[in-house]
Amino acid sequence: MTGAITIGTVKAVPGEIARGGIPIIGDMRGRSREIPIIVYNGVKDGPILWLNGATHGDEPEGPFSIFKMLEQIDVKALSGAVVAVPVMNVGAFSAGARGDPLDSFSYDMNRLYPGRPDGYPTERIAHAHWLAMKDNCDLQIAIHSGGEHSYLAHMIFASDNPPSLELAAAMGKGWSLVFRSGTGGGNPSSQMGALGKAGVTVELGGNCRTLTGDFHDIADDLAAGYLNVMRHYRMISGAAQYEGEWRMGYQIPLLAPATGMYVGVADLPFETELEAGTLIGEIYDLYGDVIGEVRAPQNGVVFGMRARPSVIEGHWCCFFGVVEETVSNLIPR
Repeated sequence: MTGAITIGTVKAVPGEIARGGIPIIGDMRGRSREIPIIVYNGVKDGPILWLNGATHGDEPEGPFSIFKMLEQIDVKALSGAVVAVPVMNVGAFSAGARGDPLDSFSYDMNRLYPGRPDGYPTERIAHAHWLAMKDNCDLQIAIHSGGEHSYLAHMIFASDNPPSLELAAAMGKGWSLVFRSGTGGGNPSSQMGALGKAGVTVELGGNCRTLTGDFHDIADDLAAGYLNVMRHYRMISGAAQYEGEWRMGYQIPLLAPATGMYVGVADLPFETELEAGTLIGEIYDLYGDVIGEVRAPQNGVVFGMRARPSVIEGHWCCFFGVVEETVSNLIPR
């Protein structure tokens, strides 16, 4: 990356911070709309890092962590550039919902990306974002959480190529769970991976942790990861810190065996190896009797838990990770 950067309505020369947007479909009153973006264009050559928040509108950890990270960046000392997209899905974020409630045919932007120029409304918005990003991005971090109904602990889904696995490891301390995901699928990280570039999806938080200090803690944790990434790629000064090993495998959704009230075990540890058969949660009926249990199906880790107690049989209660291998070679030596 050298010289000025032009993305959507934004043009930023080296050493400049610029704000604007990626134009998308208009509203009912004929007014143009945009996906808001903030560009920090550094003074030296380096990679272009995109931070994409709120693909799902009920996941505010992306925008808040982006704001906290940008407060710590001196654009005059930056190598490369940061393109911050606090809220990709503005309609969904405005409604506080996973998808835009005005688009019932293409509700989940993270399943249909990169969309279509002639598709449903959310598909068109996703496509506008993709056209703006694909040729102007080297590193992409999509920021997610459990949203309205759950909590997710530190988890990274990395496109299955070496640049993405390196980017995952560069998130630093606390991010030891790295599960491979495919390339060319319906989300930004997978699409970046299909181009041979670095794309990861990070998961942390949920609306159950958006009150006062909890929300700040989650955002600070995420922001620290982005800053570590920037140190790793020499975009900012300082030594990056890393996990010594990374646990890799696959996820299993554990579903409710009965209808009632789901209550997780009080002292259940997240991100910690559990033995097969460990009790994770119980389901009560409306008379106070336990009518179902959720247990670890095999050795593994809990990295996500339902925060909404009411369940119907078949609802998911827990995201369970099976660790197939532990590796120490994700950072090139």
